[in-house]
Amino acid sequence: MMFRICPILRLPACAAVLALALWGGPGPARAADAPQELAGIRLGQTVEAMGDKLVPAGANRALHRPFIGIMPVAPVPGYRSGYVDYGLCAKPGRIVRIKMHYGDDSLAFFNRVMAALTKRYGEPKEWRGNAFGTLRTWKWGLRSGDGQPVSLILMHYEGEDGAFTEGNSIRIAATSLVREEERCQAEKQATIQGRANAQSEARDAQALGPDWFLPR
Repeated sequence: MMFRICPILRLPACAAVLALALWGGPGPARAADAPQELAGIRLGQTVEAMGDKLVPAGANRALHRPFIGIMPVAPVPGYRSGYVDYGLCAKPGRIVRIKMHYGDDSLAFFNRVMAALTKRYGEPKEWRGNAFGTLRTWKWGLRSGDGQPVSLILMHYEGEDGAFTEGNSIRIAATSLVREEERCQAEKQATIQGRANAQSEARDAQALGPDWFLPR
């Protein structure tokens, strides 16, 4: 069976199986290499190289991630909107994540895309949806041709929680590149904090007065 988890999550999984039958038979014996491109934009490229596909913006940083910048994607047929995340520390301007929102918000479209992805990459490894069916999220942990990890997430949402975007979206991320940016920021922050601590200690030492450091 294509989805071993079908008995547990019957609705989304079985719907995807039915859609797969409509889109073209069983999947291949070997899953394809992880995707590197989405909507004409390629992971690892710079925002400058992909400039004709992006909308230059100001210094927009990802919420809670000061090492990541955000740039909108220019209009693309079949998609409602999208954006890329790019590095600001290890390799400024390098695209590490691409997220696109499909123009079709329907659950039927989500199931068709889900089936096609499963046929190409095999069964997803993680389910992040909720029991109410308003949030349906599948995640694949894949490897590119050179062995680098890439995460692929397909999501459908229909609700009123502002934390999620209504409709269907897909995201690919070069996990190792994201980690490089995280490490760079952590090292930079540690250096800044170390300097701040050293300056604070110097001020404390001055407050003690010269007599404190002399023998009596």
